[in-house]
Amino acid sequence: MECNIERRRIGSSNIEVPAIGVGTRVWGTEQWGWGKEYTNDDLFAAYKTSLDAGLNYFDTSESYGKSMSEELLGEFHRRDGRPIVVSTKFTPFKLYDPEPNFSPKAVMPVLEDSLKRLGINAVDLYQIHYAPERYKLNSYLDALAETVKSGKAKAIGVSNFNADLLRYSYNYLVRRHNVELASNQVGYSLLNRMPETNGMLKVCEELNVSLIAILPLTEGVLTGKYRTGNQKPPKMVSMILRVIQILEKQVSPLKYFTTPLSLQPEKLEPLFVVMDEIAKVHNADISQVALNWLITSHPLVISIPGVKNSKQAANNAAALSWRLSAEEFELLSKTEAGIRQG
Repeated sequence: MECNIERRRIGSSNIEVPAIGVGTRVWGTEQWGWGKEYTNDDLFAAYKTSLDAGLNYFDTSESYGKSMSEELLGEFHRRDGRPIVVSTKFTPFKLYDPEPNFSPKAVMPVLEDSLKRLGINAVDLYQIHYAPERYKLNSYLDALAETVKSGKAKAIGVSNFNADLLRYSYNYLVRRHNVELASNQVGYSLLNRMPETNGMLKVCEELNVSLIAILPLTEGVLTGKYRTGNQKPPKMVSMILRVIQILEKQVSPLKYFTTPLSLQPEKLEPLFVVMDEIAKVHNADISQVALNWLITSHPLVISIPGVKNSKQAANNAAALSWRLSAEEFELLSKTEAGIRQG
């Protein structure tokens, strides 16, 4: 049942979404268990449960599941019929694509293909998935602005841009096209607080750009399922978390095999103990504590945890039914920082 949930505007646009949306990165991807661990029926149930709870913001990409994520989202939208807010992305480079979209001229045709799969006339938010080569950036930004001018995108954003590129892109678009960037989609969680230290949150605040937080549960680590004595994370999860710490410059590429903090359950146990205590106070679970910490961290943050089934969707939505106290937020932040520095 839908309750009164907090909604946040995406940047300076007039698009309002729940503070917690729905990520669809694993939809249609066999490597993440699609067709085995979860089916299309499971995903449709998650879709409906999300909407029942008021979570009507769905984030996808033309590269997720080799476009199957968009296909499924479009199918579910047609079957259910209720209005939704959709963001998708243009991916300049895809490992599986023999003809990657290196040219900015591909932006509009790719968007048109996405709209066909989604079954809509315009996407609410259109994003560049990764920063292109620096010498091509202006041309990509020009193409991104054109999606708004054409009416096929209501707002535009970027993804995986660092603070300097975000500021440059924002200023270029305003100066050249009188169009503002609405968002930057980057990794942010209780176990990945780089946006606090690398200038990202500061720039977002300066420009009124939303930070759309991906990996808010650190690939499942913050659900507690990999705690000491529990199951080990799959190789795919381990690989991603190792790559993330390199991309965030926590270690050099030569130290790929350095174990990230997120893969050291013994060190994380004190944090989980605190999360357990807070969860009990709010009749919640620790994944809700992690999501609550994230949306409490800054009013410009919008979290998009992924869902595979109805239970996960309901659990994510429940994180919006309560809020951490200032003391609880500070305790979690200090505990995580102490572990990282210890």
